[in-house]
Order: sequence, then C-alpha cells, then structure tokens
Amino acid sequence: MIVLWALLGIGLALGTSLGLGSIAPWLTSYVDLTMLPLVVYALRTSQRSSMIVGCATGLLQDYWIEPRLFGIDALVKTILGWALGGLGARFDLNTFWGRFAAGASVHLLDEGLQAALRRLFGETLAPVAVSTLAVRALAGGLLTAAVLVILSRTGSARSAARPKHRKA
Repeated sequence: MIVLWALLGIGLALGTSLGLGSIAPWLTSYVDLTMLPLVVYALRTSQRSSMIVGCATGLLQDYWIEPRLFGIDALVKTILGWALGGLGARFDLNTFWGRFAAGASVHLLDEGLQAALRRLFGETLAPVAVSTLAVRALAGGLLTAAVLVILSRTGSARSAARPKHRKA
C-alpha cells in the first residue's frame, strides 16, 4: 500500500510540475514540486524508502523535465533522501519549524549539489542570484510544511475513523 501512495505522490508532483511549467514557466525556477515526495517520505518513513522515492522522482524528472545529463537529478535526490531520512529518523522534525527547515534546506542543498556535479562534468553554469535562492528556500519550506500539515490532518482523520481493536 505504501508503494501505491509513493507512486501516486510522485505522479501528482511530476504532473503538477509539468502543468505549472506549461502555464507559468517563470514560476518553475522558484518552486520545485518534485522535491515534495522526497521530503514527505524522509520525514514520515524510513531512510531507505526516502532514498528510493528520491531516486524514482529524480529519474522521472531527468526524463521528462531536464534530459541533458540523465541521472544527475536521481543521484542528487538519492543523496538528499539519504541525508534527510537519516536526520528525520534521529531527530523529531515533525513540527512546523522542523518541516519548514527540512523543506528549505533540501532546496538549497539540491542547488549546491546540482552545481557541483554539473561542474564536475564540465558544464558552464550561470550564477544563481541570492534572491532566487532565498525565494526558492522560502517557497520550498512553506510548501513542505503545508503539505505535511494537510497529510497529517487527513491521516489522523482516517485513523480516527477506523475502529481500534483492543487486545483482551
């Protein structure tokens, strides 16, 4: 069942990102919706599942959105899933500020790892403005916190609706 939710989350994030790119292409440089399944799985499940979700999301993003260096997004998202999944397993990041910090830092680390790997492969990079990074981190943090609040509310409503069986 968890695999179905992962596939649904990845598909929804990728479809929304592609739709947003066709409607408002300027907005995609500030908002990365494909990072949401990675952060959600890193904070709510295990480190291994966040790495798998990050790799799958990155491969789909490499194929559909940016096919220049195939696999670079998958590698970066796998590393970020490993790091954030490890932090999420060891520390309680399920508060608003923890979720915000996780979403903001993942977007900043993604940009840094992307730049480092692209330089390693010999690509010339245009400098990214600090204001763009700040808006990207702010939007990523707020979007991550909002999505996780919505998921926790719907998850608690679903678990409250189910009858609990007590052991005798």
